[in-house]
Amino acid sequence: MNIKKWLRQMSDEKKEKEPLHPETNFLPRLKMFLAFFDKESRQKKKKQKQQDLDEKKVEKLIEKLESEKDK
Repeated sequence: MNIKKWLRQMSDEKKEKEPLHPETNFLPRLKMFLAFFDKESRQKKKKQKQQDLDEKKVEKLIEKLESEKDK
């Protein structure tokens, strides 16, 4: 490997490691905030889905009982 390539590679690695704005290092990543809100929405959807399933089960049981009553 020649020296120019090595120097270019080293400078690229250094650029990747250095933050663009060092004063913003204390802030948490945006992904953390988004993941938090996504977690809440997933939990709400899961609860809603569970309620829908429960309602369907109750409706089926009611229909079953009604059909047995008719017999």
